[in-house]
Amino acid sequence: MKRRDFFTKGFPAYVYKVSSLFVETAGLSENEEKDYFESFYSCYPLLAEAPYDMLADAANKLGIPIEGKDKLTLAKEVFNKKEV
Repeated sequence: MKRRDFFTKGFPAYVYKVSSLFVETAGLSENEEKDYFESFYSCYPLLAEAPYDMLADAANKLGIPIEGKDKLTLAKEVFNKKEV
């Protein structure tokens, strides 16, 4: 491979492959679907703004038992039931 070919074809292709592998390994791909309730931090805005009573009312309307459940568990069940 000539030097000119290396800098115009070989090196950019290598950088593209390395960067795409990094994005895939780091989980930064935009094509990958992320779960809203994957971590506490991703669903924190909902949990901070929604009072427990509101989530309990929504759960009761959907027929979900609320005994012994915290806000996060209750919110997961309400949203899973609403998606179906």
